[in-house]
Amino acid sequence: MSSGAWDDEAGMSVAPLARTLDQELAALLRGVSLECLVCGEFVLHARGALACPECRSLLAEDVESAIRLPELARIATG
Repeated sequence: MSSGAWDDEAGMSVAPLARTLDQELAALLRGVSLECLVCGEFVLHARGALACPECRSLLAEDVESAIRLPELARIATG
């Protein structure tokens, strides 16, 4: 394996991969993408937070949004 950001064996550099992840995160936050970055399932948008019901990953704008999410889940499931 060579040194630096370029991996000759895999044929890709680290920088484009990081930019792609950054673009996917930005698309998810803007609401353009509905796919969980962890497992690929659909995410739920609820009061300033994104939650994946499959893998239970959570992305919130602030702490208050993250705290309210379990409360919303209890209401939704009845």
